[in-house]
Amino acid sequence: MNALRPGEHGEGRRGDRHERDRGTLAVVLVVFVTVVLGGAALVVDGGRAMAARRHAANTAEAAARFSVARTSLTAGFDADRATELAVDHAVRSGVAPGDVEVAVRTGPTGEPEVVVTITERRTTVFVALGGADVLTVRATGAATFLYDT
Repeated sequence: MNALRPGEHGEGRRGDRHERDRGTLAVVLVVFVTVVLGGAALVVDGGRAMAARRHAANTAEAAARFSVARTSLTAGFDADRATELAVDHAVRSGVAPGDVEVAVRTGPTGEPEVVVTITERRTTVFVALGGADVLTVRATGAATFLYDT
């Protein structure tokens, strides 16, 4: 009786093919999980960064407008008071005082301009796996003190 040896006919070849394919699924799964985590990082942490940027921009613009609007027209523009009002408004909006920068300068029209820069920090969810624990965004808003005499 002739005995079939592995490799001579179908059985042996099928066994060899399975041996060559061993571990392929593991590689595919590693690539798939990496792509899914990368996509999740973009969606979740990117969304958190966009929300932080939007909050910082809205707060900076509102603080600049508030400081200019609250300055007395009869007493004239007071840069120190405008700075104090801008920081106060930003703090009431949930921003730490150390994350608020206020500059008073002469605007393009020659009138005083209040420029507020807000720094926001958000903890990361997925990007932390890559070593970045905090996302930092900055936004600036400006308002000009205009009045007719």
